[in-house]
Amino acid sequence: MAPNPWESPIGIGDARSAGRLRSAALSHADPQTLLLLWPRELRLLLDVPCPQPPRELQGLAFAQGPSCSRTQYPSNGRCCSRCPPGHKVAAACSGESNTTCIPCEEQHFQANWTKESHCTPHHICNQKAGLIVYRNGSKERNVICRCQEGTHCSSHECNTCRPHTSCGAGEGVQQEGSHANDTLCAPCAPGHFSNASSSTARCQPWSRCQEGQVQKANGTRATDVICEALPLPHEARKSHLLVLLPIAAFLLGALLFLWHRRGKCPRKRHQDLPPEPTENEETAFPTQETLLGEQAGMQEKDCRLAQQEQV
Repeated sequence: MAPNPWESPIGIGDARSAGRLRSAALSHADPQTLLLLWPRELRLLLDVPCPQPPRELQGLAFAQGPSCSRTQYPSNGRCCSRCPPGHKVAAACSGESNTTCIPCEEQHFQANWTKESHCTPHHICNQKAGLIVYRNGSKERNVICRCQEGTHCSSHECNTCRPHTSCGAGEGVQQEGSHANDTLCAPCAPGHFSNASSSTARCQPWSRCQEGQVQKANGTRATDVICEALPLPHEARKSHLLVLLPIAAFLLGALLFLWHRRGKCPRKRHQDLPPEPTENEETAFPTQETLLGEQAGMQEKDCRLAQQEQV
């Protein structure tokens, strides 16, 4: 085994030579080498005795007692056991006996290692306040209460619940409510609408008129686009006929009426007069000319009256 260069000079020569060698070694040694030295080698090199703590500190360390683990606690100079979760202390340790533990009673729990002699009662979920049991409790954990569906806590303590806010027309749900937070509403973006009050519905996009439809009304934040079907070709002709037929019937009736009135008037006077009778006829019917003349005069008078009425 190779000799230790730090110990060999100390065992040879007088004390004065050893001191000079120690100083020379320390002056030439780098910090990393000094950090690698063991405490014993440093003491031999420096010839310094191991320091002792003051008596005041020694008494303080003794008064603090023994160092106990997380599952223990100091008592009368010894470490006593804590009771595990779900238990409580029935009898503290004393003398040679250790801690006596018993389980927690019903509707109580203890979540940590403890030296307490009692357990904590479970929370009570008040249904009248809108609370329900979200997670049942045990001897090691508490009951967890939550608000019913559609409600949220009214405060940080969550002793009561209140219904979620409903977003009105023109608004939609940006974030749905939970057991802890209320509904978050926001106005509908352009091209979207909401026509109902709801705590869950979001804004819906406007409808698009399909082929064969025409947009009748524009959409708003609170209303959708209104579409209607285009009329078919035969329906368009039918609608046109329904408009034109009454007009044509009226015109035809007016023409018939005029034609009927004009048909009673003589076109020309000479056409209405009878031919001159011969000598035999004059002698045979002396009064026929007189009667026809009077009849023609009456017809001419009626025609003039009819023409004046038309004007």
